[in-house]
Amino acid sequence: MTKQLPKDAKFRMMRKGKTGAAAMPLSPKKAFDAPWHAEVFALAVHLNEGGYFDWPEWAGRFGENLAAAKTAKIGVVEGLDGSDDYYEIWLQTLTELMQEKGLVDAKMLASIKAQWREAYLTTPHGKPVHL
Repeated sequence: MTKQLPKDAKFRMMRKGKTGAAAMPLSPKKAFDAPWHAEVFALAVHLNEGGYFDWPEWAGRFGENLAAAKTAKIGVVEGLDGSDDYYEIWLQTLTELMQEKGLVDAKMLASIKAQWREAYLTTPHGKPVHL
């Protein structure tokens, strides 16, 4: 009995004798549209790995916030687009959990936000923003 190769593009190219880059499928688009998307994602992973919350707790809260945002945006264009709005909800969920766990409080968050805003407004165009 002859073994069948999978039907995806990579294996079809290999069957035709192509190797190396020609045999590899096209790379996916970048995982994050903006650096802050990756940063908030990494912070959530870091806090989970540190034991501050578990993924079921995270997923439940994120799902609730996502559903609430979708409900609130019904009729506004096409709802959520999966970019900034998705990661804003990710950040909202992370902020809520961090406050509930006593890692940050509203005063601290307001202070940090004000510092970043000031740094952003006083940084020359094209230069990195630092606190």
